[in-house]
Amino acid sequence: MNNKIRLIVADDHTLVRQGIVQMLSQHELFEVICECEDGQSMVQAALKHNPDVLLMDISMPKMNGLVAIDKLLHHRPEAKILVLTMHDEIEYMHALHQSGAKGYMLKESSTEQLAEAILMIHQGQTYFPKVLLKELAESKETGKVKESILDNITRREREVFFLVVAGRTTREIAELLDMSHKTAENHRGRILAKMNVSNTAELIRLAARKGLLE
Repeated sequence: MNNKIRLIVADDHTLVRQGIVQMLSQHELFEVICECEDGQSMVQAALKHNPDVLLMDISMPKMNGLVAIDKLLHHRPEAKILVLTMHDEIEYMHALHQSGAKGYMLKESSTEQLAEAILMIHQGQTYFPKVLLKELAESKETGKVKESILDNITRREREVFFLVVAGRTTREIAELLDMSHKTAENHRGRILAKMNVSNTAELIRLAARKGLLE
């Protein structure tokens, strides 16, 4: 009987992905059942194979990691996702925490830390950087929640937001998110209005200031 923790690893950098897979495959408790190189194939693989834990990068082609998380959790809310990234901005940590990911760790972390994170998430716990946990604890204690530009937009608008700031056209967004061109354009317009900017260039500059550009 196979009692190993079944994993999917998603990263568009082949050498990085293969290195992670090789490292995990040497661990007696882990089994990598699938590798993915973009967000779209990651969502498809996760829905097909239903892994115990999914390891993924944020910056991926075809579908940004945050968009992929939203899409996956919409269909499978119980999915356990650990984000592996080079982004150390607190805004990213907040965004991933709010998105429903169970963990967030930097790629500079050790093998032991990665194994610990996977085991904790598999057991129903979470694994986030101390800097985020400290800020969340302070917010809870003071009653003052750190505001994010993502707070006032819906899940669907958040998907569109990350595709817009990644440079996707309205047509591409419509195709990726399986919606009509008009719906995608409406979402884009509502996002601009909610974030009080006039055009896509201003939205991208805002995202850059908040550390939300890849």
